[in-house]
Amino acid sequence: MHRAAAPRVERESVPVTRPAAHRTVRAGRTGYSRALGAPSASLERAAVLERGFILKDFGRLGIVVAVALALLIAAGLLESALLR
Repeated sequence: MHRAAAPRVERESVPVTRPAAHRTVRAGRTGYSRALGAPSASLERAAVLERGFILKDFGRLGIVVAVALALLIAAGLLESALLR
């Protein structure tokens, strides 16, 4: 059984004013930083800490890749030994 749709009430059409879409301005920021003068000591410390974290991350990533390759080789050797 279908219900009848409620009668549509006509509304006054008022033009909606919307602000223009926000456009991000992206200047070319390639190359060196544009900061002038000597960097502050706190920025230097933060940069050194960040480099340390990055080196640790790459070391850990290398360990994970080495373990994954070793497991892959071991699985291949095990498979060939079981299929003989």
